[in-house]
Amino acid sequence: MSTYQYQKLVTQFAHDITQGSLRPGDRMPSIRKLATACQVSKTTVLTAYDRLEAMGLVESRPKSGFFVRAQQRHRQQPLQAPQQSRPSVKPFSVSSGQVIVDIMEKAASFDLLPEIDQQDGNTELRQCLSRAQRRQGLTEQHYYDEPLGHLGLRKQLAQRIHHGQRVIDADEVVITHGCQHALLLALMAVAKPGDIVAMESPGFYGAIQLLETLNIQVIELPSSPTTGIDVEAFAQAISQWDIVALIVSTNYATPTGACMPDAAKKALLDICITHQVTIIEDDVCGDLYFGPSKPRTLYSFDSTGTVILCSSFSKSLSRDLRIGWMLPGKYTQKTKQLKVVTAIAIGTTIQKGVALYLAQGSYERYLKKRRRELEGQLIQWQNAIKQYFPSIQSCSSPHGGLALWAELPAGIDTIKLYAQAQQQGITITPGPLFSAQKRYRNYLRLSFAEPLTAKRERVLKCLEHLVQEGL
Repeated sequence: MSTYQYQKLVTQFAHDITQGSLRPGDRMPSIRKLATACQVSKTTVLTAYDRLEAMGLVESRPKSGFFVRAQQRHRQQPLQAPQQSRPSVKPFSVSSGQVIVDIMEKAASFDLLPEIDQQDGNTELRQCLSRAQRRQGLTEQHYYDEPLGHLGLRKQLAQRIHHGQRVIDADEVVITHGCQHALLLALMAVAKPGDIVAMESPGFYGAIQLLETLNIQVIELPSSPTTGIDVEAFAQAISQWDIVALIVSTNYATPTGACMPDAAKKALLDICITHQVTIIEDDVCGDLYFGPSKPRTLYSFDSTGTVILCSSFSKSLSRDLRIGWMLPGKYTQKTKQLKVVTAIAIGTTIQKGVALYLAQGSYERYLKKRRRELEGQLIQWQNAIKQYFPSIQSCSSPHGGLALWAELPAGIDTIKLYAQAQQQGITITPGPLFSAQKRYRNYLRLSFAEPLTAKRERVLKCLEHLVQEGL
């Protein structure tokens, strides 16, 4: 039986039930009919229904079949949300450790078990990349791409980026080696060594590493795991310190999954405009929303050139592409120069393949499917955490993205837990990586980016055992 086959059924039905397409009391398709329609075995369908029943989404009735539960258990007993963070709001120099290097060597920053249950990749994406490779000429082989990046890809991206009522021109877009590279270029363009940059806490560890490399101080801001940065705290900080830039992920931030309300985004933007603070907005997870429409970026509200928007395909499509982009506005010329210094150019053939993928509508089709998968997987992981990892005291409940921010008992040190888990072949992402202040020792980031297989359930059980041993 294919794990992936039953998992697809679980994900689809979990989405349909939580979104109301299947209502409480509705009868689920019979095992025989569903097996025939999906061209899978009856065992596969039965396994999927058993999982849905364990999740509290359906119930079996003797001699009648399976039905959508009148009251889903996952809604009756939600995981407690983490409290708003309380970092020390003053400048800190950044110093990171070896753990993040170890994690990336395992290629597992979003998976507890790397390289298991390998599934088929994105066929349409492979076809577009192969087509671009077959069409490669001497120009691509012997010349560097222009500093802004391939025009065809920039045109496609410009069509997708929403900026209020203003149309984005392709010459405003700069192609980068992923979002991390875009953040690097933005920081190099607006700040110099010794400057102070603010960011949410907990915040993206990649940004923290960049600040350390560039010898830039950081002020960490209190943040809610639901609504993001505390705008009032930022206003107070900016009155005390000479902050030159703010790094913020307004939509489904890593690691909490927080999404700022539009009113808070506007208030934050107004403060930055007034005090001439450049906003570096990381929107790498913005396309992974579960609601009816994509949440707006800070950039979409800006008409002053205050916001530099950075993003990539790494979280939404493929980490292997290493294709990102940014809209640096008034810093475009400086960004072009910095890109030549830090990367020279991006591979033209890959850019052409991605542009073709976008142009034929494949990306939008893929996103629609991927969002359904992730929403279903989120429910599965939340229920599995309650069942197999009860030591978790609180856990975020995002409405998009990939990440969960989980709190363990106060006596647990997730750096030590990381080392213990490594001995079992498990890679966790410890909470201290998301701060420059040696905070969040008893937190870790989990992810619902991968399906909850039986192997991953066993991993949660193993982590629970390790935590209990450490108490």
